[in-house]
This record gives sequence, structure tokens and C-alpha cells, in this order.
Amino acid sequence: MSGWLAAALLGLALALGGGGSPAPVPELALELLAVLILLAWLMAPATREQWRMVPRPAWLIGALTLSLPLLQLVPLPPALWQALPGRGLQREALALVDLEHSWRPVSLAPQRTLAALLSLLPPLAMLTMTATLDRAARLRLVMVVLAIGVISLLLGALQLTGGERSWAHLYDDLQPVLTGFQANRNSAADFLLIALPTVPLVVRLLVERRLIPDSRMLVLGLAGGGMAVFALGTILTSSRTGIVLLPVPLAAGLWLVRGWLPLRPRHILAALALVPVAAGLGLLAARSNPILAAVLDRFDFSHELRPQLWRDAAFVVRQHFPAGVGMGNFVPALLADERLEVVRPFLPNRAQNDYLELAAEAGLAGIAALTAAGWLVLREARRAWRDPARSSAGLVLFAGAGLAVMALHSLVDYPFRSISLACLGAACAGLLMTPRGAPDPGVVE
Repeated sequence: MSGWLAAALLGLALALGGGGSPAPVPELALELLAVLILLAWLMAPATREQWRMVPRPAWLIGALTLSLPLLQLVPLPPALWQALPGRGLQREALALVDLEHSWRPVSLAPQRTLAALLSLLPPLAMLTMTATLDRAARLRLVMVVLAIGVISLLLGALQLTGGERSWAHLYDDLQPVLTGFQANRNSAADFLLIALPTVPLVVRLLVERRLIPDSRMLVLGLAGGGMAVFALGTILTSSRTGIVLLPVPLAAGLWLVRGWLPLRPRHILAALALVPVAAGLGLLAARSNPILAAVLDRFDFSHELRPQLWRDAAFVVRQHFPAGVGMGNFVPALLADERLEVVRPFLPNRAQNDYLELAAEAGLAGIAALTAAGWLVLREARRAWRDPARSSAGLVLFAGAGLAVMALHSLVDYPFRSISLACLGAACAGLLMTPRGAPDPGVVE
């Protein structure tokens, strides 16, 4: 039962959680559904024992994650919060209403931090449940990712062919790009990149279970064709970083079918390094196609605003370090500190760098928590990879590639700020962990 509940949560997250802050209603619905699914999992007699099987790394990551917003909501005496860096403007504003001597938390806007806390519930529930699953249930999650990926590609095809006013656009971003269930091109690219290795993983599973013949031509045809479709979908999102990151999931996918490849590993790696170049040349050759021409035009960096935004974000970090401004408070803090010469007619929604934004919102504690969580995940990945009896090597590779894509894209975007992708990343982290006290599954790879 737990496996089906986890699969349901992941499917709902991928379908409903891609809107971000501009779509608060689906996010709130997903948060409530996550709580209900988690309660059902905890209360079910058949799964009650699994609560004791949650591995320690999952507990630690959950505790570190929740502690950040919770501690920022604790009221502090006036002398303490006024001594925090960057509180001068807050103190002056409160003085106008004679509240400068009231108790205040670290968070500049507690309601925003509370909303950020609630948004953590679905991914933490996903992590906890996934970490206790057996191999069959974990493979079911892979099937969910593949199924939602295929539906996203079909939905994206309708978005591209239906015009800007097509009903297939689920959110307000009406640009002629493939977004699927996501609100923007970058999130769509991240999801398709993570879903890409599921194709060879499922093909390999079908061969192992003798559901399809063990034929090199058939295996490579199905796996290669499926990966090519997902790669094309990624290109059609017109996400520049998504296109650059294509070698990461492609390398994972090719490793899964390495036994059927006639090439040596070094030949494959050399070919993968040329994937972005080949994609660029392909786009140049297809400039007559308006959709592909628009993708190519995205690689004009002459009007790139990210460096200016990062400069202002770094200033926010310095102004409020080491306490931070509170989870969910980056945008109002940025608007207060933004340089006048770079003020634009539209509001920045994020720092376009997850690490900078976390440092601004959670300060030193956020950096420490992220470092600790990253170390725990890497340690579990290393153990799982070195000990095939602990987990499926294919699942480890899929999960590792997914987390690598998100970690790299976080340098120029904010994939972990999407509940949809956060749940997918949490599932990948859970796949790297072994249930406490679980017997060796004896996986054959």
C-alpha cells in the first residue's frame, strides 16, 4: 500500500505542483493532499511498521529542512532582533506605529516564512515514504515519472501547435515553447531531463523480465528512440541550460544499455561531450523553422540580466548575514536593496540561483544545512553504488543523474523552489537510501 501512496503523491506533485507562486491554489491543494497521504500511510496497519524503517539520513534531512523556517518564526526580544544585521529599515518602519520594542522573529515577513514551511511538506513526505520502499515499489515511481513525462510531451506538442491561446497552456506563460505541466521552460526542461533515463531503465527491466526479446537492435531502438524524443522535447522548451545539461541524463541512459552498445565507454563519453555542439548545429540548420529558430535566438546573451540580479542578491546576503531575511522573503528584501540603475518595470520572482537565494533567506544556518544534507545524500549514493545488494544500480544511476541535473541547474535557476521538482528531487534522494533494518533485496543487475 505504501508504494501506491508514494506513487500517487509523486503523480499528483508532477501534475499539480508545477505552477509555483503564481498558482497558489494548486500548490495549497497539493500540500493538503500530501498531508492526507502521509497520514494514510502512517495509519495503515500494513505500513505502520515502515515508519520504523525510515533511514537516519532521511530523518536528519527532514529535521534540518524544517528547522530553518521554524526557528525563524520564534519571537525574539527587541534587543536581540534589533541587533541582527540589516534590521534598520524594519526598526524605523515599526517605530512609525510605535512597535519598535515589540518581540519579532528573525523572518522579516512571518507569513511568507509560514508559507515556505507549508511548501516543504510534500517533498519531505515524498522523501520519507520513498526511503522505506522495496525495489518493486521504487520501480513503480520510475513508471510514474515515465508516464507523466510522456503525457507532458503530448501536452507540449499541443502547446506548440495550438498557438499562444491554446487550452493546453496550463499557466500564464503563453510563449511558443514546450512547458507541459510546468509553468516555465526551465522547470519543464528539468523534468524532461530527469525523465529521460527512465526510458532505457524500463526497457532494461522489460528485457530482464523477458517481456521483450533480448535483441540489440530492439533494445537500442526502443531506448535510443525514447531518449531522442525526450531530448527533442528538452530542446523545444528552449531552456538554454536544459540543452547544455543534456549529456548528464544521456550518459546515465547509455550506461543502462551499455551491454548492448558496440562502443567503448570512452567513445561514448567523447560523443556525449559533443551533444550540445550537435544540438547547436542542428538548430542552425533548422533556422527556417520558426520554433527552432526561436530556440536558437535564446542563446543571444547580450541582454542577459542574471549577472546584475546576482550582484544585487549577493548584496542582500551581505546585508543580512549571518541570520538571513527569513524563508520566502528574498523578493521583498531584494526590492528594498535593489540598485536604482537596474530597476526594471517587472518584478524579479527569484534570485535565479538557488544557492544565493538560500544564503539570503537562511544565512549561515541555511548554508550549513544544505552542506550537511548534500553530504548525507552523497554518502548514501556512494554506499548504494558500491554495494549492489543494497539497491538497484539502475535506480541509483537514475536518481543520481536527476539530482545532478537539479544541482547544476540551481546555479542559474531555482528548480528546488518548484514543489513539483522538489518532490521529484526528494524521490530521487529517497531512492538512494536503504530502509532501516531491511534485508538485502538480492537485486540482479
